[in-house]
Amino acid sequence: MRCIPFFLKQSALLMLCLLLIACDADQTSGLSGEARAAAQRPSHHRDDGFSNSDGSRVNKPLSELLRWWWSRQAIDLDALVAPDRIKAAWAQMPQAWQAEITNGSTETAGLHRHEVQWLGHATIVLRIGETRILTDPHFSERASPLSWIGPKRLHPVPLTIAELGRIDYVLISHNHYDHLDLPSLRQIAQQHGGPPVMLVPLGVDVWLKEAGFERVLGFDWWEQNRLGDFAFHFVPAHHWSGRGLWDRNKTLWGGWVVDHPSFRFFFAGDTGWSDDVHDIAKRFAPFDLAAIPVGAYEPRWFMANQHINPHEAVRMHQALGKPLSLGIHWGTFQLTDEAYEDPIKDLIAAMKHEAIALDRFRLFVPGQTLRLVPRHQKGN
Repeated sequence: MRCIPFFLKQSALLMLCLLLIACDADQTSGLSGEARAAAQRPSHHRDDGFSNSDGSRVNKPLSELLRWWWSRQAIDLDALVAPDRIKAAWAQMPQAWQAEITNGSTETAGLHRHEVQWLGHATIVLRIGETRILTDPHFSERASPLSWIGPKRLHPVPLTIAELGRIDYVLISHNHYDHLDLPSLRQIAQQHGGPPVMLVPLGVDVWLKEAGFERVLGFDWWEQNRLGDFAFHFVPAHHWSGRGLWDRNKTLWGGWVVDHPSFRFFFAGDTGWSDDVHDIAKRFAPFDLAAIPVGAYEPRWFMANQHINPHEAVRMHQALGKPLSLGIHWGTFQLTDEAYEDPIKDLIAAMKHEAIALDRFRLFVPGQTLRLVPRHQKGN
């Protein structure tokens, strides 16, 4: 029989799940009040918020939340992410995931240097020349509105915000606590030289501006904004939004395409499987790099319509034209029921099943950096 402290801990986590639905409701209320030029609003716009592109919404009734909570009582969740287990998982990662990309060129410095670094979860730093882009920055100890309970970081942040260097653009996929971390954004906004440009979904722009942020741009799906040499496109994902009881689906969610003359990048954000990926590929492929979620997928009966698993991540990789891909949304916070090493094992199995070389879809250890090949150097 499980000990009483464990039961109390699980009960507290259930209460947090309810809190994540019930708290902070006033902070993200309301859509943008700016007039939209379109004579007919897009189909994913509704009177009470937004839906997925197929018209569906990810709405989990309380009964399913309780069923999931009850099923977790038979699982030693702490054992699934024990420190020794994490270290063993990192040690067993294929050598191919650490290999440098070679193209016969020595042009790798200065303005021509492109690289990607994974800092944990959905936070990556993409350097294109002298420009740095940061996705879903999360540097806090917990993915929670509360400092004392909620998903806790499983490894230290490999870089502090002060060590990042200047960030030019921040991309936000949606407003869930593991993707939009307000303390992190506040720190980044204080960087030397002024705040970065923050590119965010509709509704999140209103919330950030009300919170005092400047240089915030809101996007609907398929909207773009050209900033210098970059074109930023916001694209659909199959997910949902909300930080409180009264704001569910009141702000939009999605992914990003970053287009530069020498590099094209896709950031999927947080998503279940949908045909959106085919529409994205049709408009923007080929990509030089794709960041695709591979974690937080068990149990499937509860997670399938909001989080893809590694097998679906490989499907997405294929649908996008098999670009160099980086797995995100794993290994940082214990959000669901798979063991720490499961995304690693399941991704390798899916790639072998599809006869995909392991170095084409990689997982990194926290802080790992990979130098990338600009488009004009490929094939040299």
